[in-house]
Amino acid sequence: MKIPCRFARGIRAVGALLICLASAWADDAPKLFYPINILAQPKITGDWGGMRDRAITNGVSITGQSVNDMLWNTTGGISTGSACAGLFQFGVTVDTAKTIGLEGGTFKNTWLWLYGRNPSSYVGDAYGVSGIAANPAFRAYELWYQQNLWNDAFSLRGGLLGLDAEFALSPTSALFVNGSFGFPNFLSQNLVNGGPEYPMATPGLRLALKPLSWLTLRSALTQANPFSQAQNLHNFNWNFGPSGGLLSITEAEADWDSLLKDRHLPGAAKAGFWIQNGPSPTLPEDWAFGAPGTLGYCSGCYGIIDQLLYRAPSALSGKNPVSCKGSSSADDSAPVQGLSSYARIGFSPQPASTLCLSVDGGLVYTGLIPGRTEDQLGAGFAYGQLGSGYSGLGISQGIQDPFYSAVAELTYSIQLAPAVKLQPDLQYVIRPNGSAQYGNALVAGFRAIVDF
Repeated sequence: MKIPCRFARGIRAVGALLICLASAWADDAPKLFYPINILAQPKITGDWGGMRDRAITNGVSITGQSVNDMLWNTTGGISTGSACAGLFQFGVTVDTAKTIGLEGGTFKNTWLWLYGRNPSSYVGDAYGVSGIAANPAFRAYELWYQQNLWNDAFSLRGGLLGLDAEFALSPTSALFVNGSFGFPNFLSQNLVNGGPEYPMATPGLRLALKPLSWLTLRSALTQANPFSQAQNLHNFNWNFGPSGGLLSITEAEADWDSLLKDRHLPGAAKAGFWIQNGPSPTLPEDWAFGAPGTLGYCSGCYGIIDQLLYRAPSALSGKNPVSCKGSSSADDSAPVQGLSSYARIGFSPQPASTLCLSVDGGLVYTGLIPGRTEDQLGAGFAYGQLGSGYSGLGISQGIQDPFYSAVAELTYSIQLAPAVKLQPDLQYVIRPNGSAQYGNALVAGFRAIVDF
């Protein structure tokens, strides 16, 4: 049967369109619909018509990220119930070598928009079942300038600092949702008002030295007291007087490329100590599990080991060289396929310390399911033992067994798209209030992350 000319032309047009679509989605072909398919982009907002890449070429990197935790307390704690805590963070990082020709200089400014309700209001824990939950506010978090010299062997940073950006951290623990696995409990529960950590920051100086390729020494001197989140809404309550106090923290980090020959199993060990100046610490009048609200002397020490235990065979092909941090040189943010681990311990010897001993650790497997190379499965556990004076105060006020608190977490991060992650999460909080005052809580929910 002869096809009319107009239909033939239509069929040819449809065929040409299908070929174009197939070419657009081919791995090595131009992405014709790339600006429209937002889920295929590394950032949801795309390249802004090329402006983003041009800005990076000229030394200016602009970032934005949304994190939302929806968590339900199903049993135990203060009561059952659900809440959503949200964070939108955005900022700019400037490489002064590319912008004004000043080698080794970096400027960074990060802002936080915090919203929602803290799920811990149902659990009654001090650690925070949501590591991002905070009082709703718009805050400056980082505002600093850093100058590196002598091929980065010397680095000096000054301005508004959050110590949790560099100190006492484990890369493996970053997956977990509970706040215990971020800035460690032996600091957040013992320093006044939680110390200079998310979402609070204080003015200070940080010095870092790299005398050897595998050794980094860093030390910071900052305002100790960030004041309460209600008192310091925007993080500009800078107080260099007695009420602000001083906090000194020093850390040594040793990195190794591999513990086993040719296995590419990078690892790192850290050891540090801190001193917060102030009057002799005193116990609160009324027992309440959490960070002290007034400045007092506090000191302690800690140690961390972060080690890749197993590297997947596909990651041993040699296509991407391995850095000492365990990621490929092509993309330092890309997770390594395999099993990583960490262990962290801290001591604070003062009897009035909220926690005299804190221990946490965990395992994270990246790429467990074939074809899902960036999905991560993690299991972690954290334990905190109350200081002797703090426990004694609780007993004297009729608090039942005020001795310790712990949490176990099981989580799985799903890379839905290059810029979107969904992370189902399950937590079991043991003795949420540091005592038997509330029953053990089972918390379930998810975290959603979108990069803009």
